[in-house]
Amino acid sequence: MYLQSRRTFLKGAAFSVAGAAIAKGVFTTDALAESVAESKFTNTPDSLSFYPPMEEWADFKELDGDDWKRGGIDRKGVRSESNPDGIEVNDYMIVPTACSNCEASCGLTAWIDKKSFTVKKYMGNPLHPASRGRNCAKGYATQSQMYDPDRIAFPLKRAPGSARGEGKWVRTTWNEAMTTIGKKMGDTLEKGDELSKKSIMFHVGRPNENGFTGKVWHTLGTDAFNSHTNICSSGGRTPTIQWANDDRSSPDWANAKLIFLNSSHAADAGHYFQQSASFIADARAKGAKLVVMDPRMSNSAGMADLWIAAWPGTEPLIYLYLTQRILNEGKVDRDFVKKWMNWEVFLDNKKYLEYMVEKGYIAKVPTKNDFDTFLDTIKELYTPYTLAHVSKETHVPADRLEKLYDMFIWAGTSVSTYFWRATAAGNRGGWMSGRTGFLPLALRGAIGPEGGTFFHHFHVISVAGKGGSATIGQGKRGANIPKVDVYNELTWPPEWPLSTYEMSFLLPHLLSDTAWQKKWQAKGLNVPTKLAVWIPRMYNPVWINPDGFRWIETIKDESKMELTFNLSPTWSETNWYVDYILPVGLAGERHDQHSEATMPARWTSFRQPVMRVALEKAGWKPKNPARATLEAHIKAGLGEVWEENEFWFDMCVNYIDPTGKLGIRKMWESKKTPGTPVTIAEWYDAAFGDNLPNLKATATADARYKNLEFPVYEYMRDHGAWMEENKIYSAQEKEIKDNGTHYISHGHEYDKKEVTTDKRTGVMSVEHHGKKKSIGIEIDGKKMEGFATLDKKLDFFCEWLADDWKWPEYAIPFYPRTAKEKKEMAHIVSHVDHSFMTEKNSYALNTVFRLPYNIHTRSANSKHLMEISQNHDPIWISTPDAARQGFKRGDAIRVNIVDSLTGLASGYFVAMAVPTEGVLPGTLACSHHGGRWKLVNSVSVPNGVTDGKVDSQPVVRNMNDPKFIAHSPANVGQEGSQIKIEDYSGTSGINSFGVPTAEIQMDGKEGKLKYVEGIKPFHTERFADYNRDSGNIWWDGLSGSWQNAVAAAHPDPISGMHCWHQKVILEAAQAGDKIGDIFVNYENNFKIYQGWRDDLTRPLNENDKLRRPQHIKRPWVPLSDKAYAVNITK
Repeated sequence: MYLQSRRTFLKGAAFSVAGAAIAKGVFTTDALAESVAESKFTNTPDSLSFYPPMEEWADFKELDGDDWKRGGIDRKGVRSESNPDGIEVNDYMIVPTACSNCEASCGLTAWIDKKSFTVKKYMGNPLHPASRGRNCAKGYATQSQMYDPDRIAFPLKRAPGSARGEGKWVRTTWNEAMTTIGKKMGDTLEKGDELSKKSIMFHVGRPNENGFTGKVWHTLGTDAFNSHTNICSSGGRTPTIQWANDDRSSPDWANAKLIFLNSSHAADAGHYFQQSASFIADARAKGAKLVVMDPRMSNSAGMADLWIAAWPGTEPLIYLYLTQRILNEGKVDRDFVKKWMNWEVFLDNKKYLEYMVEKGYIAKVPTKNDFDTFLDTIKELYTPYTLAHVSKETHVPADRLEKLYDMFIWAGTSVSTYFWRATAAGNRGGWMSGRTGFLPLALRGAIGPEGGTFFHHFHVISVAGKGGSATIGQGKRGANIPKVDVYNELTWPPEWPLSTYEMSFLLPHLLSDTAWQKKWQAKGLNVPTKLAVWIPRMYNPVWINPDGFRWIETIKDESKMELTFNLSPTWSETNWYVDYILPVGLAGERHDQHSEATMPARWTSFRQPVMRVALEKAGWKPKNPARATLEAHIKAGLGEVWEENEFWFDMCVNYIDPTGKLGIRKMWESKKTPGTPVTIAEWYDAAFGDNLPNLKATATADARYKNLEFPVYEYMRDHGAWMEENKIYSAQEKEIKDNGTHYISHGHEYDKKEVTTDKRTGVMSVEHHGKKKSIGIEIDGKKMEGFATLDKKLDFFCEWLADDWKWPEYAIPFYPRTAKEKKEMAHIVSHVDHSFMTEKNSYALNTVFRLPYNIHTRSANSKHLMEISQNHDPIWISTPDAARQGFKRGDAIRVNIVDSLTGLASGYFVAMAVPTEGVLPGTLACSHHGGRWKLVNSVSVPNGVTDGKVDSQPVVRNMNDPKFIAHSPANVGQEGSQIKIEDYSGTSGINSFGVPTAEIQMDGKEGKLKYVEGIKPFHTERFADYNRDSGNIWWDGLSGSWQNAVAAAHPDPISGMHCWHQKVILEAAQAGDKIGDIFVNYENNFKIYQGWRDDLTRPLNENDKLRRPQHIKRPWVPLSDKAYAVNITK
């Protein structure tokens, strides 16, 4: 604790370190007391705080926690030359950044020890408005990832003459890699044809930033940006797109009366894990109730007021049960529904009402078109969803459904929920869970108010790609960048025009299916047959995606992927098969603007490389400003570790388009210093300053920043987070401004003379490029911006889905009521529905839940996370099911995966049985985040390069030494300027804390994996002091199975989501089986994928003129009308 009052220690009191009262006692002499006072410490602080004021972050001293273990309460004073036995004082610089171990972007602060120039600990950022100084274990694990002994310390290249996957690597330079890659990209783009613009693919897992990389691909003029989303959350996005044309839910957890979770969120797998959990805890402390709907007794369910274990995929029935009771018992919020639900559009579409009569949804077409007629019509529609029917279909006892309804009504408009993974990710048609789930919320008026549920884009900041005014070519917010004029069938296949994101997990299937390629080429589409460059980033598709052996085959095939590189500082199953591994930084080692909708506010964090910032604050200047982060990480001993922002700045200016003939160079060339890449400070000062007026006003009014060259950037660099707007409720009611001649809506001006208002619906629109564009809505004389839908209301009836996109039966919230309807509506009936469990030992396997402290596949580089995540990957089986099959705890069992649509067998994995009361009988649970593997324990990569010359750090790392601050390595990344890694011996371990060794066999049709060696204690020289406990490893990592590889691709016909749940048949392990063994018939898996594609989808045809609806989101790069247009021949 810094000095607040000067007193002697003879008075005795509680010593406080970083806000914790550590010990009580009395120092024995005045001399010792004086030594404490002289060191700016006191044992009688005026206040306790976990963090010092931000003004002291540049120079904060704190007593060492380890030293407190010595001497009991009879302390020896503060260590000094005259008192060598005293307590050590840490001399810190505190630098804010943001976590990157999930999407929440909680604030972090790196506590950098000036004397050793290392991060001694990561803590929270008290200035972050959403995480509020708190972190979960994944946040604190950032330090163990930073000092992972196996992290890749310099660029690696597949050894000349070796094949992909052979495991032979050589050290290379950043310049060599960028020259080779840049030339390949530039040569491809110079062709200028349609295929070239589809052939350079960036394939991201967790973006954890808001628009920067998408802007890079936009400036390249390509449509080849791919993401992991359709193995994650496309099924959760589809319902919000249909209801509000928005990307996802945004609940107000903290002020809710009822927290209704349809998953294991909050205490297990919460999207925005720590923040959601803390807000929910706040609400429960005020009396809120918690309901968890999950077939598994998750941690969240275990602490809930009500646990509802529904059969997977039947959850829509529960929402429709709530709906029918709300309607029949007169509990509708009439004012809200009349104002904000598109009942007029529904009643005015007589063709659709006739269709409903034909389908048996209603008895006759309504003769009136007023609001009460709407309520009467949907009351008739939903009356069949009775308590008895829903209880039978869902396997949920009737009394629990009644209790749920009572709690739902009690909460009024304060019901918060989140539709994301869970049922939406596990089941075919799982998106209908959210589609039906929003209906009772809307009927009760719980969409938008305090304590309710709202939508993502009102609560998020996305400016990472909007620093264009700092460049020569982009213009403010990128206004001068042309739209992309091609449409890529490898990411958006014509069978899935409504997919919310790219069909990412099908990439190897599409690249290897020549029959599919030729079919669409014959119909007039220019389908790529290969990729010139493939770039995975923060993504491990070989391991996490279904049908992993097919991924391996495709990545190894140089005729399908000509050049591959991964921007990654860690080893992975995917990295093993690429051409280059280029180490870019982790959470505290990179720049990102990152915001998420975690609360009813608009906030952003600023992730930044903490060692670079610390050096800059101490007065350090890089030799090459375009590679400042690379220089800083070399100085910090991390190695030649860079960051993506600077990498892409440099690539675009100096390697992809060095002459400027492609028009790319100018897009990233500095306006301040023409001829060089834009710098971090220039870009982010523009990105923040041009787009966040409240932030800019605050920074430029602050005496500390207003006279600086980059005041907004400097403000964010110091604070690490910002809230632009708070308490955003019912934002659809924001009034349209009228300046006399123009209406201003969503930041755009419209000539009032050109605006027309529909008398029936109130929709205000203008003609825009020959098409009608909705700009707002007028209700009761008030002009408002409304929702982002075409009719500016919540779309109970999704008219475009019915009239234009071939899915009329699903244009309203619905679920089949009879066996006949279930058969006809297979698209929204789960592939693990109980009707498919016809064999005696068949089960619905739930694989989609996360382990609380695993970061998908990115935990293996954290020793702490791996230790607490051991043995968390068994098969949970209900005790009566286990007894019936004779399985006991710890037994090895074969889990055979069988597709319920085609009847084909995918293969099996061997897992450990754990009987429990915590799963619904007939279902199983086994998280698909266990079962990592590697083929060797280590890789030898010579420390030098071909000439054997490397430079070592010439100055001892000490921020108090002016010589250290003055020094910076020269010519970083260039040939002949490689840096010697002092503690690197020439051999790199591979995920030594978290991944066991396996052997693989594959022959083009079948694949096998067996583990051959578990994790063992080891000694490392790399970051030796931090990893001195590596010899204490007690776990072997052999409790999981690579079950994802066994699973076939199951693409949902509408959302495009991979449907993770599996129909399985259990049997006892056979002779020779060990836990972790897998066998895959990936030839069958390809046929299963084809079955789902051909039997369930409704592809584009000759009657279609657009690739997909232009009004719904298509992320990453903006497309022209030309790109959207399509002309398909028969």
